[in-house]
Amino acid sequence: MRGGRPGQEIALDSIDWAKLVPEGAMVVWGQASAEPTTLTASLIAQRATIGHFRAFVGMSWGDSVSSDHGDHVSFSSYCGAGANRLLGDALDILPIPYSDLAPTLAKDRPILLLSLGPGSGPDSFGYGAGREYLADLSDTASLVIAEVNDRLPRSSSRDGEIPRDCIDLFIRTSNVPLSAAAATFGEVEQRIAARVADLIEDGSTLQIGLGGIPAAVLHALRGHRDLGVHSGLIGDEIADLAKAGVITNERKTIDRGLTVTGLLAGGRKLMDWADDNMHLALRPTSYTHDSAVLAAIDKFVAINSAIEIDLTGQVNAEVAGGRYVGAVGGAGAFLRGAHESKGGLPIIALPSTVKGRSRIVARLSGPVSTARVDAGIFVTEHGVADLRGLSLRKRREAMLAIADPTCTAVIEQELARTAAT
Repeated sequence: MRGGRPGQEIALDSIDWAKLVPEGAMVVWGQASAEPTTLTASLIAQRATIGHFRAFVGMSWGDSVSSDHGDHVSFSSYCGAGANRLLGDALDILPIPYSDLAPTLAKDRPILLLSLGPGSGPDSFGYGAGREYLADLSDTASLVIAEVNDRLPRSSSRDGEIPRDCIDLFIRTSNVPLSAAAATFGEVEQRIAARVADLIEDGSTLQIGLGGIPAAVLHALRGHRDLGVHSGLIGDEIADLAKAGVITNERKTIDRGLTVTGLLAGGRKLMDWADDNMHLALRPTSYTHDSAVLAAIDKFVAINSAIEIDLTGQVNAEVAGGRYVGAVGGAGAFLRGAHESKGGLPIIALPSTVKGRSRIVARLSGPVSTARVDAGIFVTEHGVADLRGLSLRKRREAMLAIADPTCTAVIEQELARTAAT
């Protein structure tokens, strides 16, 4: 028994965090819509009574991550998304693949704060909005405390549930899950999305993220048929396509009939669609990002983005203007999975410029998040460059062809300077 009585229900005002969290301990909680906001607010409010402790956070959409809390909390993360950006240099980044998060964090035997929803019976709870790397940590955590929120989706299957006796303590709440502002997109994103949609065949299985380009791509796929989903996370647009009959998962070579994901990262529309949905499976990161699983999905299409790309296909998805704003994330695993998939497409889509500067460059200004050996298909509003099987010289030609025409001369000049040094 890790602490308390297994599965013991307690009142929020009875939680004395100083007795549960030793000084210097690591606390890990769910991200985005899966953050247990009542627990994190209580923890942060009592931080001074604990002393110094560490918090590993994912994509933060709430108030728990703030520079004001740095008096007693050291924050670390795999990403610079959401409220994490407000921490600046105070945020310590763990620059590892998403699939390595649970094994790495397990070494600290962290205290785990879960956000759970209703289960199918009195002796279990559903994972609500997120299972991903937290589920993989539950067996090694020193203490598991859950917030059971009746406004999260109800689990419809046993594989999306956690038995009550796997939790040490839990409280009951009724809170609207966190959500981000709806993604918007303009003409450039629509042009990119149209090119991506043209590459995707009916019956393909998608991995896709959040933001303007993913939203535009999913909008552009409304005329497709029998698409599937196997993704680290999904947003509201996936629910729209499922309701419209575009996403059916009926042609998937594994998990047929199921939308598979680790995290529901959306608003009320997504949560309502997910509630008691027998065609949705929340799976842990050890499954969603597993190379053998991905390779077994025919026509697996991985759609990711980047901050900048060099002419050989190296990708920087982490740093922009000297600030950590992205992540290593799961792109590498998904792109490699698409390479191995029969009929798969490893796609990176992005606008050719940002604030007048080219995002296709001779030399990256940040780290190499994805190596050129994993380079696949790059899409901008100006065209498509498929680098698979191309030599370095041919790669340069293909990438320059999809760069903004007003920037190509500057890129070539920089390439010449780089070669000279």
